[in-house]
Amino acid sequence: ANLMAEHKDSKSLVSGLLSCDARKILAEACEKMPELKQQVARRVTETSDPAVKAAKANLKKAFSSGVTRSLEWRRQQLRAMMAMLREGKDALLQGLKKDLNRSEEEGYFLETNIIEHAAQNALDNLDNWTSETRVSTNLINLPGASSLKSDPLGCVLILGCWNYPVQLALVPLVGAIAAGNAVVLKLPTDMVPHSSNAMKRLCDQYLDRKYIMVMEGGVKTNQALLKERWDKVFYTGSDVVGRIVYEAAANHLTPVCLEMGGKCPTIIGKTSNLEVATKRIAWGKWMNAGQTCVAPDHIFVHKDISKQFREKLVKNVKDFYGSDAKASKFFCRMVNGRHTQRVSSMLEGQKDKIITGGNFDVKSRYIDPTVLFFGDDWKSFESSKAMSQEIFGPVLPVVEYTDAERVVEFINKGEKPLSLYVFSNDTREKEIFLKNTSSGAYLVNEIATHLTNEELPFGGVGHSGIASYHGKFSFDCFSHQKAVLRRPDTTVLDIFARYPPYSSLKVAILGFAQTVRPAWKFRVLKYAFFLVVTMVIVQNKSRIAPMLHWLIDLIFGSM
Repeated sequence: ANLMAEHKDSKSLVSGLLSCDARKILAEACEKMPELKQQVARRVTETSDPAVKAAKANLKKAFSSGVTRSLEWRRQQLRAMMAMLREGKDALLQGLKKDLNRSEEEGYFLETNIIEHAAQNALDNLDNWTSETRVSTNLINLPGASSLKSDPLGCVLILGCWNYPVQLALVPLVGAIAAGNAVVLKLPTDMVPHSSNAMKRLCDQYLDRKYIMVMEGGVKTNQALLKERWDKVFYTGSDVVGRIVYEAAANHLTPVCLEMGGKCPTIIGKTSNLEVATKRIAWGKWMNAGQTCVAPDHIFVHKDISKQFREKLVKNVKDFYGSDAKASKFFCRMVNGRHTQRVSSMLEGQKDKIITGGNFDVKSRYIDPTVLFFGDDWKSFESSKAMSQEIFGPVLPVVEYTDAERVVEFINKGEKPLSLYVFSNDTREKEIFLKNTSSGAYLVNEIATHLTNEELPFGGVGHSGIASYHGKFSFDCFSHQKAVLRRPDTTVLDIFARYPPYSSLKVAILGFAQTVRPAWKFRVLKYAFFLVVTMVIVQNKSRIAPMLHWLIDLIFGSM
């Protein structure tokens, strides 16, 4: 009775079930209710696609040929992608302009150029990434050599996203190719048809279609793809769909990389350089009309500098986009009418909070760069519609603070953000946020540019994401680190104590070999072992000559 009272609607009640229990209950109900069984059958048919099943079967067969494991094939595809980006640049940029009103300049620097860097970085480091990495060998496994080898996972699925449709499809594709996988890349055609059509045409023209299959389509195609068994699923998008992807993958025990978002907080400390802070925030927030997963979602500004901050922020908005952002070639549009309505609804009842912007036009998918200022009214700030969800649009709530600890408490009450930004020159304040919060990334005096550094992982934590990519991390994302141990095929120098029956002598020997000791003691014992091995070899040259190459390999390779 208490449970029924807590979950008043059926949807809420069912959400508390494990998926295996839900399927069992549904199957039992289908046997008793023919109409329900017919409804389930219709739904299974609606979410199935014979073309998808055939494509997956062909891809699996293609991967089994071993072609994608070849380093030369990987290089060919990466070079072909770079050629595609150069020669197909105009088509991609035109698609972005039609879908999101993105300027050619931003289309290049925010999308295609980032992919060029990713592909070149993979080409430059492919030999290093794919080579076996030697690791030390413990006493029990001496003589022997230990290493790690990166293996391709197999057939992987990449689900692209609409807000940066070219970058978010092709950067993970670079990692999947570099790691030697066969790939299905699903494009968000239903949201950004022009960009998706351009990518589909170019990928089919430049890349090896037998091993890299590019698909268009909408929700039905996604559902059909997720019913198949993959060796990895890579998804970029909202946490709502992320849960669906995660659950579908779990049915096949498929590993996932989920790149989601969340509400990225930005703190403006009393000692911050406001000229720098406001310019970088205005750039990071309103590029792509706020439809960026790492865009500042809301601002905490110290009360002592609040007025100056607001004045400079509004000035930078005007400097970037003019007095009418709708007429600016550099201000993007919302992806569709539904998202325009969702974000513009956050302005309802907030007229007294708007300090710049506030206008919108659903038909043209336009919303002004808008700032909502709540002063020190944290209650109104927390209860506002803009703070009830990830904004993902050009609306920016601002609230004043005086105590950094209160801001930390507020951040930690919510889901872990994809990025956290702190503008401050106070070492203690910066350390407070670094040490007492959890986020995918932590940036000081900067916004979003960490994702351009190939040496840093890009990914979230908790609701903002699972796993990461970019640079070597993309390669690792689509690879399996295989443990490799090589030992000589001889009983000479084999530890006889490992084999039963176990006498007191054997137990003593094993106890000595397996004693937990500091690393420096282990190194001393290892060198002593090599000395003993050398002496044995000198005294038994004819018997142990075949083992000599193992000794050399150990001394010069695994230390």
